[in-house]
Amino acid sequence: MDRKEIEADGVEMSGLDAMLASEEEITPSSGFLSAVMERVEEEASAPPPIPFPWMRALPGIAVVVGVFGWMGVELVRVGVPAIGQSLPATVQIPPGMVHPLEQVGWVALGLGLSAASWLLTRRLAGRGELL
Repeated sequence: MDRKEIEADGVEMSGLDAMLASEEEITPSSGFLSAVMERVEEEASAPPPIPFPWMRALPGIAVVVGVFGWMGVELVRVGVPAIGQSLPATVQIPPGMVHPLEQVGWVALGLGLSAASWLLTRRLAGRGELL
């Protein structure tokens, strides 16, 4: 593997370099250069990308950080004392009501998240009115 081959110029080359050097030179087709230059000019003349509206996003980011921070504080505040306590009494729900209540909860959660994200995007887009 460490075997070196010496070219006529006296330069040491590895086996792969010697194989690649012995290949004939590749020349591009006649229209290649003009096609590449057209693409370069198109990219150079394109308008710059729209910058991200950080000033509009910062309040939302601050709210998310605040909510997660508050959740952490509440988890520690309520969870640490609850470690030593016994389990709370369970609520008995009739078996016929469990499935419909689960469905209602998931539908309400989905509708609430959809409405919140829709209102947030409208606010970030600059349309403060509700509809």
